[in-house]
Amino acid sequence: MPLDPEYRPDEAGLSPAAPQLTDDFVRELVRHQDRLRDLVRCLLFNQQDIDDVWQETNVLLLKKANDFRPGSDFWAWSSQVARYQVLSHCRRVKRQRLVFSESVLAMLADDIGERVQTIDRRQAALDACVALLPASQRRLLELRYSPKASVNDIAASLGRPAGSIRQTLYRIREALLACVERRLAAEGVS
Repeated sequence: MPLDPEYRPDEAGLSPAAPQLTDDFVRELVRHQDRLRDLVRCLLFNQQDIDDVWQETNVLLLKKANDFRPGSDFWAWSSQVARYQVLSHCRRVKRQRLVFSESVLAMLADDIGERVQTIDRRQAALDACVALLPASQRRLLELRYSPKASVNDIAASLGRPAGSIRQTLYRIREALLACVERRLAAEGVS
């Protein structure tokens, strides 16, 4: 989606009426916070600028809450708002020497958007594959990927040798990788 070089967030025709924050909107906003921040982080260098633009993006999204339609692609909409906020910020600080051109920013943002979609598809495939595992294998994965869980701790708690746990985890990971690749191939995604 091409960026509108004339876009001005502060002139975006925001409704004077207070936005109605629906549960759907709030859920989507919270769900996409990390992605929005990552998008801004990929397009700017300075940590303070990243924090400022991310905050400005959230403020604008909240102001524009009435524009959100439940069931629509929240990421596409919110990431576009974030892109415009980055462009607006870059216009304000154009005097600094480490500012990307608008075309480079657009190219980077498009690439990030494509990668997010790929990651989403891979995550959905992984979730489906994990759901197909026997309960004992899912439990072993949960134990291994819980905070501060070592293979030795898991082996001790299950009364099994650590080497056996490592081998079982290896086999589970290989099966999950094969399952994810099959699902993505079936969808025509690499």
